[in-house]
Amino acid sequence: MRNIDSLAHWAQVLGIPAELLWFDLPGRRRPGSTTVVGPLSDSGVDPDLRDGDWTGTESRELAGMLCEDPPVSAESVTRLVHAWLVTEPPHVVERASGRRIGENLVSTVERRTAELRRIDDVVAGGDLHALVVNELRATAALLREASYTEALGRRLLTAVGELAQLAGWVVGDAGRYASAAHYYLAGVRAAHAAGDAALAANLISTLSYQVSNVGSPREAVLLAQSADTGARHASPRARALFKERLAWAYAKAGERRQAERTLVAVETSFERGRSDDDPEWVYWLDEDEVTIMAGRCHVVVGEAERAVQLLTGVLDGYDERRARELALYTSWLAEAHLELGAVDEAVAAAARAHELTSRTTSARSDERMTTLRRKLAAFGQRLP
Repeated sequence: MRNIDSLAHWAQVLGIPAELLWFDLPGRRRPGSTTVVGPLSDSGVDPDLRDGDWTGTESRELAGMLCEDPPVSAESVTRLVHAWLVTEPPHVVERASGRRIGENLVSTVERRTAELRRIDDVVAGGDLHALVVNELRATAALLREASYTEALGRRLLTAVGELAQLAGWVVGDAGRYASAAHYYLAGVRAAHAAGDAALAANLISTLSYQVSNVGSPREAVLLAQSADTGARHASPRARALFKERLAWAYAKAGERRQAERTLVAVETSFERGRSDDDPEWVYWLDEDEVTIMAGRCHVVVGEAERAVQLLTGVLDGYDERRARELALYTSWLAEAHLELGAVDEAVAAAARAHELTSRTTSARSDERMTTLRRKLAAFGQRLP
């Protein structure tokens, strides 16, 4: 069931309508598959943000959002992001009813969140998403039902925002893009209530990365620009991450000069080094990841020779336990070789990416392999 080519073959043999499939058929896209979000719905996400007091009512509403999976519209995404840019964070009111929780429990929640994020380094979304979503809902239930001080309430809201970002990431990795968008937007509400602009920007820029890949790259540019602008006071390492996703959105939108200019800004921000203000969730961004993103952007904008130079050196020593990332990055190296007409090198890299993808349950990796197979077929090449 991980082989998209086999699924596509049997879907065509059986005459399954494209709109009922979760993957695209060769040469045909599913209706609406060019967007990350579904149609407008009366039951969709409320894009307004609280700017007064954050009370038990708001906590109950947020927890309710995380227990549902309503459709999300492009309009609601745009409105929420705009509201985040112009709305002051609310005052978190101390909650006095319910079971009293203290420092130890909140610290445990924060530690588990960090542990789940590192599990995602080696476990793909198809295997991990249910665990993360359950943790997110349990933490939201604490926010809704327990009593706590204002300071602990903010930390719980931050944990909900971080878990929502991780849930969106792993759910998207499992191929459920509309659900992922819903978690990102709910997370923005939690991060805004916690007064954590960098976290809200991380949620928005992660959504922009998803939109770049499965939606409208120009919409992704707007989202990524908003994230970078709204978190201008974030640490240099966090700003480097936001600018990376902006560069990717520019590249996917065909804005070559803007992509290259932004990649320079990524390096400038990254080279300022780590700081005490770095959020925990930026731990994974190192020099290799910055180089790999630059290489991928160069593939997209047609600078294949430069891309091969950047990707080859890094991938030779990349941690094989991170099979999903290594498969994705190797697929881009294969595509760069193809663009240069180096078919043998492309086939070797594609075979490596295929082998790595077979170890994961990642829709992202599967979709990249489908694209790569199509490009190889144009050169008369096939993977085993």
